[in-house]
Amino acid sequence: MKQTFTPNDMVAYLYGESTPAQTEATEAALAADPVLRGELAALTQAQAAVPKVRFNARRRLLNVVRNYAFGPDLQLSV
Repeated sequence: MKQTFTPNDMVAYLYGESTPAQTEATEAALAADPVLRGELAALTQAQAAVPKVRFNARRRLLNVVRNYAFGPDLQLSV
C-alpha cells in the first residue's frame, strides 16, 4: 500500500516535529518519489523566505500577565 503525505505531514517533517516512524516513512518516500522531493524543496524555500521574528516583551508586561494568570480571579472556587 502506497502511503500518501499531506502538506501537514511534510511541514512536520521539515520542522523536525514528526515521530520517528513518520520520519522514517517520509525519508523512504522521498528517496523513491522525485515529485515528493520537489514538494519538500518548495516547502524548504518557503520556510527560508519567512522572516525571522523575535518576541521581546517588556518584563513589566510579562509580570502583569503572570500575575493575572495566577490571580484569584481565575482560581476555581470549591
